[in-house]
Amino acid sequence: MQFKKLTVGLTALLGFSMANAHNVWLEPTSSQGEYVMKFGHIETGSYPQHKIQSFQVLNSQGKLTALDYKFKDGEAYIVPKSDLVFIAFNNGVWSKLPSGKYVEKTKREEPSAEFSTNPLKLGKAILKWDEQSFKAHDVTYELIPQARAEAGKPLAILVLHNGKPVQGIKVGVGEDAPFNLTNEKGIAEFTPVKGYNKVWAEFEENVQGNPDYDRRSIEYMLTFDAQ
Repeated sequence: MQFKKLTVGLTALLGFSMANAHNVWLEPTSSQGEYVMKFGHIETGSYPQHKIQSFQVLNSQGKLTALDYKFKDGEAYIVPKSDLVFIAFNNGVWSKLPSGKYVEKTKREEPSAEFSTNPLKLGKAILKWDEQSFKAHDVTYELIPQARAEAGKPLAILVLHNGKPVQGIKVGVGEDAPFNLTNEKGIAEFTPVKGYNKVWAEFEENVQGNPDYDRRSIEYMLTFDAQ
């Protein structure tokens, strides 16, 4: 009986981890100028196309515009032709049942659920450092490095929500790693390593008046290279 309870608990945690701990980011492929969107945590996996909300790049006027992609074998591929790419991925609605199990169902579908949450995954990839790397781009959530990243040198990261600095946001390598909290100016320090870097941040919101879920978690992944 104890083993059964443990198994159920691990299954519930796994479901919750799949919904909340996973993030999205870009990695180059072997084709010139092409990138693939990865989804995962320690390991990556395929994902349904309908959960991809958008890819956006900057046009010649510095405005965000939609970018087309190819979906193949459970992953999305893009050729951005831009130095900055924004990603939005909606991982559905997950509900915690009284048994402790998490299921991918809405509050309406599981009215007995203790709570239901909508995990959003956002990403911003700096493919090449330029003046746009340090600007805000009129998006709901954004992480903005305050200087060009140098390996081993602490880097100030500005965290914005609706264009305003946010205090108390976790910023680090990932949710299971050490992190710093943003100060009253919305700034947290992150120390890059040489090569490819991922900067993780998390926002949590209570949602009122939505019949499908009562909270939302937003995980953000900023990526860039450092020399």
